[in-house]
Amino acid sequence: MISYDVDTYLLPIWEGDTVYYETAMFMGETGECKLLYAPTKILGVYDYGLQKEYVEGVDFVLEGNVIKRLAEGSMPYAKLDDIYAAIPGQYEIAVEKSRCPDYVAGREYMTYGETDTYTKKQFAISYRHENKWCGKVPQGKTTHFINAHKKLSVDKNLKVVVYGDSITTGCNSSGTDLGGNVPPYADSFPVMVQKKLQSIYNAVVDLRNVAVGGWATVNGLNAFDERVLAEKADLMILGYGMNDRGTPLDQYKQMIADMVCRFKKYNPDGEVVLIAPMLPNVETDWLKNQPLFAEKLYELEKEYPFVAVADMTQMHWDILSTGKRYRDMTGNNINHPNDFIARVYAQVILKTLLG
Repeated sequence: MISYDVDTYLLPIWEGDTVYYETAMFMGETGECKLLYAPTKILGVYDYGLQKEYVEGVDFVLEGNVIKRLAEGSMPYAKLDDIYAAIPGQYEIAVEKSRCPDYVAGREYMTYGETDTYTKKQFAISYRHENKWCGKVPQGKTTHFINAHKKLSVDKNLKVVVYGDSITTGCNSSGTDLGGNVPPYADSFPVMVQKKLQSIYNAVVDLRNVAVGGWATVNGLNAFDERVLAEKADLMILGYGMNDRGTPLDQYKQMIADMVCRFKKYNPDGEVVLIAPMLPNVETDWLKNQPLFAEKLYELEKEYPFVAVADMTQMHWDILSTGKRYRDMTGNNINHPNDFIARVYAQVILKTLLG
């Protein structure tokens, strides 16, 4: 049995020669999944909760960077009904056929579920490899956070407010109510960031997460003064965009800018991390403007020296470009991360802050 360890979870996936607990999901009894890298040595293959270990040659086989489920094995897997549906469920989210390599006639909608609906069908693999990361490496932007670093290193105290949508609340992180409070009981990404900053600086990081699930940027703007300014934070981590699929780009930018400027006016020494969101399921019609918001956030980074972008849009795209499927790392099959992508959120934010 393995326990969640925040330091292990925060080892950047783009560095080193070891990947810990990369998640994936088999489709069918003899399904197969691509991994980020081609393993040279498997350290362990586990259920999602890291409670049960599987055996090579009995439960799975490995060929290059592809892991294959053996039909007689005991590893979890998803069925067609778990991913695609003939009739809409709680939310009517349609399959975008042109982007769905597994499209089956009559399966016009995506299945949906929260807490551990999908994660209990996933598995986790740890392995060593000799490959180099082929995507873009997140940039360190420490010059945008001079005041925050001083608060951490000198004052030994930093107050952080986190504001955004359901992803920012920590939806589907296994150690939260929104993730089912199931093994491995991983923290939400804001708490991972908090714990790492406290560990590095031996400082107190007062984290207030005032995000609200389901909100788009306009909701965040309308409630900004009440929810955010009252916290009197030194650093704001702002994560909107997933629920803005139809929001015009310039309108999105203006609303984010309004929140940034209000925060800075209220706290002249305040600094801001803007999260460019992960992608929604690329096989669905939920994917519209979300990949384009990063460009607008980068424009704000250029305009305001106290603002920097943590680019999860690019990172998520690069992960998908390796051949991993959305279902390998989703919490709800539509637009939420599982523990693996929540970890990457924290890794990208920490790289942005700390360099």
